[in-house]
Amino acid sequence: DVNMTKDEALQFLLEHQPMPSDQLLTQELINKYDDVRKYFLENPAKEAIPLFMQSYGDGDGWGVYQLVEDVFYEYDIDDVVISISNILENPLTAKGVRYWVTQLAASFPDKRLINGLNISLASDDGDIHEAAVIALDIIK
Repeated sequence: DVNMTKDEALQFLLEHQPMPSDQLLTQELINKYDDVRKYFLENPAKEAIPLFMQSYGDGDGWGVYQLVEDVFYEYDIDDVVISISNILENPLTAKGVRYWVTQLAASFPDKRLINGLNISLASDDGDIHEAAVIALDIIK
């Protein structure tokens, strides 16, 4: 329910870093994730940015992950870019997270993302590589 508190919403994200892969999702879990997304759309909280970015599981979250990007438009672009950069520059970032955050980089093009995008570019995952090519093209 969207009557959740900020603490409840943040706690949910903290407990799902990242979300389970699509095969392991339940309707209840993805509904709750979507409620958290709607909560932060209405009530932006800067500390939710990295938590959201690291919550992406493998797959598309049954169509919900595409919608998360809208949340980031409610924030200071600088805060969003710094989070994207931190996540992409970490070589240990999970594949699902790297894929979605690499996609995000194309929506928030900034030269500060180039180093992290180069790590995505070198990925053996074709989707991540492709997303990095697109983002780098936009930035350059």
